[in-house]
Parts: sequence; C-alpha cells; structure tokens
Amino acid sequence: MSLIYNEDQKSLSQTVKRFVTERSPMPKVREVIDSPDAYSAKTWQGIASELGLAALTVPEEYDGVGGTQSDVAAALRELGAGLVPSPMLSSAILATGVLVALDDEVAKKELLPQLAGGRITGAVAVSEPGARAWIVPEPATTASGTGAEVTLSGTKTAVVNGVDADILLVHASGPDGVGLYLVAKNASGVTALASRGADPTIGMATVTFDSTPARHLSGDVAAALDTVADQANVAVSALQSGAIGACLAMQTEYAKIRYSFGQPIGAYQGVKHKIADLYTAHALADAQLRVATDAADTGAEGASAAITAARVLFNDLHFQAAMQNQLLHGGIGHTWEHDSHWYTKNALALSQLLGDQDFQRDRLAEKLGL
Repeated sequence: MSLIYNEDQKSLSQTVKRFVTERSPMPKVREVIDSPDAYSAKTWQGIASELGLAALTVPEEYDGVGGTQSDVAAALRELGAGLVPSPMLSSAILATGVLVALDDEVAKKELLPQLAGGRITGAVAVSEPGARAWIVPEPATTASGTGAEVTLSGTKTAVVNGVDADILLVHASGPDGVGLYLVAKNASGVTALASRGADPTIGMATVTFDSTPARHLSGDVAAALDTVADQANVAVSALQSGAIGACLAMQTEYAKIRYSFGQPIGAYQGVKHKIADLYTAHALADAQLRVATDAADTGAEGASAAITAARVLFNDLHFQAAMQNQLLHGGIGHTWEHDSHWYTKNALALSQLLGDQDFQRDRLAEKLGL
C-alpha cells in the first residue's frame, strides 16, 4: 500500500480545501456559531450537491458514488481543518452507513438516494442518559407494538445534528429484542432540544420520544453498528487530522513573525522543537490512518483494530496540538477574537464524540483479542 493519497484523492482534497477557503472561512464559521442554526444550509448544499460529498459513501445502485474510506479521509481532513459546521458526519457517515449496513432494501431505495443528493439529512440516536459509550448494550428506550410498525418511548442524548435531521435511526429494545427503528423527525411525540456542548461547531441534541410511531429496520443490528463505529472512527480521525494540520500551520506561521529579543520565536529551541515534535507525531498518526483506511478498503484482516488504533492516536494528539497552538500564541491565543481557542474546543469535543478515549482503548483491546 502507499501512505500517500492517489491522484484522485489529492484532487478531491484540493477541491474541498478550495471550497472551505472560499465558502466557509473562519469569519463564516463564527457567523454560524453566533446564530441559532447548527450549520449554514447554503454551505451544506454546496458540500452535498456541488462537491457531492453526501453521496460519497452511498453505493452507485442507490445514486451514490461508491467512494472508499480513503476517499472519506481525504475529504474530511479539509472540513476538519476549517472547522466547517455541517451534518456531514451525522448524515453522510452515520445515518447513511447504518442504512447501507442493514438489509432493509425498502428503506435503502427510499432513503439513500435522498441522503446522497442532500435532499434530506439523517441522524443516529444511540446513547442514553448516563451511558459512557456510544454503543449501549442494554438501552433504556423501549419499543412496543407488533410487526414492522411500533411506537417508541424514551430519551436519547448526544444525538449529532438531531435537531435538524429529517429522519432519525433509533436504537431501541422492541418486541423482538434490540433493533433499529426509522422515525420521521416530524412524527408525533418527538421533541428535539439542542444541547450546549464544548464545541459550538458540532450540533448536539437530546431527543425524547413519547409513543412515537416508528418503523422497524431489518438486518443484523450489532454488525451494522460495529461497521458504522469503524466508519465513524475513520471520519472523526480525519477531522482531527485536518484540525491538527491547521494548528501546526497557525503556530508555524506565528513563530516566523513573532519577535522576542530581536529574533523570531521560532529560532528558539523551546519553540521549534515543540513544533517539529508535533509535526512528526502528526505524520505518524496520519500514516496509521492511511494504513487503516487501506485495510478497510481492501477488506484486510485487522482493519477494525487498525482504525480504532488511529482514533486512539488522534484523540490525545489533537488536544496536545490545540493546546500547544494556544500556548505558543501567548496571551492572544486565549482571547475570544483569536481562532486558536476554537480548535481547543473542537479537540475537547471530538475526543469524546462517539466513544471517548477509554471506550476506544477498550474497543481496541477487544479487536486485538486482549
């Protein structure tokens, strides 16, 4: 395998980077943060329709492009570098991934083309009050009813972009055991409240169901969620990698122009060695992500362990990079007007999203058979 992206992936990455620079620079991101919306609908339509990223993981038979996990990593690195608020993770990775992994052809034919075209967005509701990990083995939410049509009652927390999603895929216990259920956002009994998290660029919600009509989705739930957990870790690792790259660029540039005692601070070992060490650690983590995505794309044995290992590496490194970026900017790095603190908030949020570091390490040990 190659640790370097192929020409198509490089082109995709550059296209996304150019879009972020032109359509979602940090001043635009700040506008979204200051608004009641989780993301800019106009920016999302550009991402979904113009760039075609909403269709990236959708098979061609459902109007998608059938992209690989390496393609996902190449594209999401640039979205992560720009801290672009969007439902890309919740809709194009999580909801789409769940539907693709299940066996429900009716739901696939109905929903995947709409998700691929960005005409609707989806969210996955799994975590519950008090749950530490993303995948909950014994959910408190209950489903009652017979056949495919049931009603759901219960609460789900930390639902990524749950307020804005048109459809919700809900993990719940039902008449035939634990299952996944399709809920329309405008269905009766659904209440979605935005949750204030560490990072305002990531829309979070608490969703409550009160005798809400739902449709059971057929397929192996455990296998589907395990597959999507891997896809989520690829996506989050890519976002983290992009953010780390942005932090490196910010502090490297500042080290060239900030003078102290008559010379740039980058001339001092205490600064340049920190930046060099971070660059090296980022390159090594990036290499692990490339190994992981290649293993996923080729179906190699141990792909899941390789993906989880990448996420473990990036969780700690992302926070280290963001904090170092603030510190090397001195006092201005901690001011509201400077962009560096947004990357620290992002590092805090992503390290907990869809399974914190303890969860990821436990999952890695499980995948390694330890």
